[in-house]
Amino acid sequence: MPGTIDSMGKEIRYQIEDLPAYNQHLRTMNLSRQHETNGESCVFTGAGDSFAAAKAAEYLSGFQARALDPYDICLRPNLLKGKHLFVISVSGRTKTNIEAARAVRGIAEKVTAITADDRSVLAQNCDDCIRLRFRRTGELTPGTGSFTATLLACYSRIGPLPEIANLGHLFDECVKWSETLELPSDGATFIVGTGLNYCMAMYGAAKIYEVLSWKSQYQATEQFSHMELFSLSEKDVVLVLPDSTEDSKAILLEHLLKANRWNVARLDPWHDDTIYGSIGTAICLQILAWRTALRAGLQECSFKAKAHHLRVSDEMIY
Repeated sequence: MPGTIDSMGKEIRYQIEDLPAYNQHLRTMNLSRQHETNGESCVFTGAGDSFAAAKAAEYLSGFQARALDPYDICLRPNLLKGKHLFVISVSGRTKTNIEAARAVRGIAEKVTAITADDRSVLAQNCDDCIRLRFRRTGELTPGTGSFTATLLACYSRIGPLPEIANLGHLFDECVKWSETLELPSDGATFIVGTGLNYCMAMYGAAKIYEVLSWKSQYQATEQFSHMELFSLSEKDVVLVLPDSTEDSKAILLEHLLKANRWNVARLDPWHDDTIYGSIGTAICLQILAWRTALRAGLQECSFKAKAHHLRVSDEMIY
């Protein structure tokens, strides 16, 4: 009987058709719906994958927009005075997100939910809603199409979206690339990203946690050499995500790690367009976790067997 690893693979493939369609829907929305000027009045918040998407919007705006932890908003709602808050939650049930939306009522200029459920408690506590559109198999799987749809929804509030097409070719190329990289089950995977790809590094580490339950960390390119570098062992792998082929700092890091015989790989942006490129990087990282699980003979994502972890997580989140 197929398990959640098989379902995850199907949901990754769904993006080939679903993302261009949703992207076009958001582009149409922009014709009748004013997006924020350079994001300067926007604040994005969310948790887990949604926080990675919030950070991505912050980077894309050139730091005109801000990304805040929802609990920080609950503690300091006056930070949102006169701002437009976008609360990201795929389920619309995340407790702290709902509390953040309620906390800024009468303080923020406007609160918009970004969620797949426009009838959720979160949506009901916001002024407006951007509904996420993606397909699911019905199994509980790590977020794949939900994350890339969230990225597009957030990006659409910062500025115009590009055309997105040819994702079938991207899928095939990412599968080939994933077969060249062996993640360590008994070591750690360090994902190191520059700029927008720092946010993708955060997301990639989350997929390794959820799918494989192997050790992983994410870090910004500059910060890695000051901290995590000193914990590297011969069993570890460093995956470098430069923001372009001209990212000299990331390329130097790769060169020095190789010269000192550490295991290192690089994933260059899929496309020159920043938005398109980040979508491609996210899909490649999904495929890396999925294909690694297949090679390891797994049928179920690791989180399914972690009853104690899930119990604590659900108590904290919902």
